[in-house]
Amino acid sequence: MAGLKAGLREIGLGLSLAALLGLAAGGALAQSGGSSAAKTVAPAPDKPAPTAKVAGSFGNWTLLCGKEGEDTTERCSLVLPLVEKESQKLVFRVIVTYGPQGNLVLRVDGPTGVALQRGVEFSPDTKKIYRMPFQTCLPMGCKALLLVPEDLRNELAASEQGAITVYALNGKAVRTITALDGFAAGMAALDKHVAANTEK
Repeated sequence: MAGLKAGLREIGLGLSLAALLGLAAGGALAQSGGSSAAKTVAPAPDKPAPTAKVAGSFGNWTLLCGKEGEDTTERCSLVLPLVEKESQKLVFRVIVTYGPQGNLVLRVDGPTGVALQRGVEFSPDTKKIYRMPFQTCLPMGCKALLLVPEDLRNELAASEQGAITVYALNGKAVRTITALDGFAAGMAALDKHVAANTEK
């Protein structure tokens, strides 16, 4: 368990580009930072701004790619924004990307004011539930991370819709349903980009 927590902390610090790429897609995104037990990692003031571009759209998913600082390696993430119909406000953002150790990572950015100890429940096809602990929270929002096992990847590819559940401070479940179509094609494109960068 200690190894898993350490790995997730490393992934959280290594996903600053994913946060910036999410901002490029539009809307506010819960950024990398620290909880009461962790320090916020700030970029160097003279660090060049990252560049981001939309590399493809697959159903509800968008493939975003870009470079950060002096790093010449292009990094890509699949992003799925969940917007409230009435207010058009971003409620959740689902990000799938590869972490520093090459592991596939699922990240959910969500609102503050939720029961942090309950974490996030992610359910592909609204059946099997994967529980994701919150890693960091800032005034803009909170983020939860999960290392993606092969069975979850397969379930996402086969699922038409999924559910994200958080819990209010009074214990009430707040559930959001979203279409997951396009994930398989998006993952194929993400893997293609990763393979192309690995060969360089």
